[in-house]
Amino acid sequence: MATLYVIFFMSLGLLAFARIGSRFDRLFVNPILAFVLTVAFIYGFIPWLKDLQQVQTYPFYYSFDAKLFALLFSLVFCLSGIGGYLLAGGGARPALPQVRALTKRERRRVLVLVGIPAMCAVLYLARTVSAYDLADYMKDRIMIRRGMGPAVVLAFAAICYAAILVTDYFASRRTSSRPMSRWRLLPIGGVVLLVAVAFVAMGNRNFVFILIAIVLFASLSIFKGRISRALMLLPVMLAIALGLSAWAKIRTTLDSADASSVTSEGPVQLLVYGLNGAFGNAENLIWLAQHERDWDPVYGATVVAAALNPIPRAFWPDKPFGGGPALRNMIYPGSYTLDGEKLTSYTTGLPTEGYMNFGLLGLVLFGLVNGACLAAIRNLYARRREVTPVGVVVYSFSIFMFSSGFLYMELLGGWSRYFITVLLLFAVTWLGNRPIRMRGVPA
Repeated sequence: MATLYVIFFMSLGLLAFARIGSRFDRLFVNPILAFVLTVAFIYGFIPWLKDLQQVQTYPFYYSFDAKLFALLFSLVFCLSGIGGYLLAGGGARPALPQVRALTKRERRRVLVLVGIPAMCAVLYLARTVSAYDLADYMKDRIMIRRGMGPAVVLAFAAICYAAILVTDYFASRRTSSRPMSRWRLLPIGGVVLLVAVAFVAMGNRNFVFILIAIVLFASLSIFKGRISRALMLLPVMLAIALGLSAWAKIRTTLDSADASSVTSEGPVQLLVYGLNGAFGNAENLIWLAQHERDWDPVYGATVVAAALNPIPRAFWPDKPFGGGPALRNMIYPGSYTLDGEKLTSYTTGLPTEGYMNFGLLGLVLFGLVNGACLAAIRNLYARRREVTPVGVVVYSFSIFMFSSGFLYMELLGGWSRYFITVLLLFAVTWLGNRPIRMRGVPA
């Protein structure tokens, strides 16, 4: 099976890099390439690594046929995504808008509408974490954070706020007649570090990856992204991935008296452990294929749950679960209930949710819609003549979510965070640099 995994991710990788060439900024112009690379990574490369290291998320036997069908499911989803992208006009090559730095008024509005609310939400959640023993919090954080949904979603906007600060600095240095001083990097770096540390401490290490991805995408709107320079970031990215993997391992042994489970593992084992925890979603498809007769399709229930997630459960006690709890109850029936303790959900990813809902047809439908959304986002962005760093981050966040994020996130959680964050950023974009005039007050 390892050979088929290698063929899968190498074929998709070569297909993408044949279009990327030596310039990574083509990912920004043609985001379907990022989609193809993500499918290759999550559904080809990671299963290959797990196969080599004999790592599994669930303690079940998987036959060769189940693994093969799961790989074919991933291919169907990938081809459907490409098809949806091309059908929605993604094959065109439009010129993307020019980027200008924010004005002082726009910076204040970003701070007031996005920065302050998001950072307050981050600090509120951090205070909640500090009230518990870290080991207890990590084991029961779903129950502890129940009722804090708005704060959890709003805190996610801090990632985009940090990305706006970084992008604005780059835009100012590159395009402005009065560029920012290099000393401005100190407070900007402080905000980025604060956001990253806060999310790692709260057990959301994937959010650090999202922050890095959005900043890298946004930087491609300003820089050409030569592959020779991009490769210089590889050691840094590996070091960050290894550090986050080590923290993931540590947090699972916080209540253990024996710390040797962390120190005894080499860097490769730690890295595979962390990558499996963050991006090991392909095993969901393998389990579903192996136990085809043990579960029933949910026929759109997880999609309805994602769409109606803003409605508090207090107003709708029977509101359907998202894909993660639904998958857990398929694997371990009755293990996820509203009154349960030490609840653990599973991260699904869009291919898994498509197959859970409608089987093979769901893979095609979810792939087509995801690809069409990716093309629509690119084409809408291309209609603008000029954008600020806020517009760049909205676009970067959007193409990240539809090319990569939704492929490993639960649809409910991912969509909620995306919708609320983009809504806040659109409010800033709509206000722009216009002065707000009040009746009876001279302009």
